[in-house]
Amino acid sequence: MSQYSLENYEKYTTMKIRPEPLSPKEHVANHGLFEYVAFSWQELEPARGEYALERIKEALHTARNPILVLTPDLPLWVKGYADDCFAALIRKVGSYIDSDRRLAAVVISTLADSKEEWNAYIESFATQTLLADLQNDRLIGHLRERSCGFGLLVKCGEENWIECCEAFARNRLQKVWKSYPVVLHVTDNVCGPHCKREAYRWHACLSNVDIGLGYQLALRRLTYPETVSSRGSLPLRFWFVNTGSSRMYRKFQLWVRLQRGIDSYELPLIAATQSWLTGDLVHNEIIPLQDMPPGTYTLSLGLFFEDRSYVPLNIRNPHQDGYYEAGTIQVEITHEDPLMNIWDTYDPEGYYPLEDPKLPEA
Repeated sequence: MSQYSLENYEKYTTMKIRPEPLSPKEHVANHGLFEYVAFSWQELEPARGEYALERIKEALHTARNPILVLTPDLPLWVKGYADDCFAALIRKVGSYIDSDRRLAAVVISTLADSKEEWNAYIESFATQTLLADLQNDRLIGHLRERSCGFGLLVKCGEENWIECCEAFARNRLQKVWKSYPVVLHVTDNVCGPHCKREAYRWHACLSNVDIGLGYQLALRRLTYPETVSSRGSLPLRFWFVNTGSSRMYRKFQLWVRLQRGIDSYELPLIAATQSWLTGDLVHNEIIPLQDMPPGTYTLSLGLFFEDRSYVPLNIRNPHQDGYYEAGTIQVEITHEDPLMNIWDTYDPEGYYPLEDPKLPEA
């Protein structure tokens, strides 16, 4: 180690954890597949005003990343104003399942491609992700007029992949994926090379065939102090990477756990995970600690959805209950907190903040 190395100028001793990624055989990521949950108008409303909607929730229990499709097959009782009647069914279904978090998205499928039907989806599925057909320019224009966020359903194969690229450019849809999902429906029996390449360029997150779409999160490095004070501060520096084709669209939060025997402390972090896309993802935070008995604790980290299910990370570290072990940390009893404002004048990764130049003395 050189006398000029960073370690000789450390203001606090740091632990640097660099987890090894899983091998391709160990890492199983099948969250990029979806299944249609399709129901016809006839079976959902066999008689006017009589609904059989419980079938939808039953199907949601077994489908993987279910996407709802309402097929506008006319029931026998419909005599006129069919599009208005179908819009009424859309609103009824929306009020029934709009809060179901198992539903990945809802396809905007209509009978007459009317604004009444479009508005029924917009107003009835307020908390769900709506998918517009990539080739439906009128629908996309209407959603934008209503300031309604939407994802895309891309029906693509080796014969029409160029037309799909033109539709993305024509309606300026290249950045939709940053806020809402792009779903790929492969129309061929097997996903061809052109379709697969463009799916990654469009940042598609789901597909009806397994081509490796979706997020793939890993921890590249975690830096934290070797020793902290009880009721003091814990500076943490995370470097994640998302090597997948898309971002994560479900809300999730970063947590840290300190554990020693039966003593366990779970600490939520204020990470802006809603803005995490693909590539490198960095978060630095100094979190306050509780009154903890002194000793050596195991430091673990985890990413959790709102229902407390966890995000699997592509690392080899042992994990339990969604928390991945990172290393150990020593907790001591002190009368001061030397790490509370440590980053104001010192950066453990080598950048030292400089003062603004002062005026020369007269």
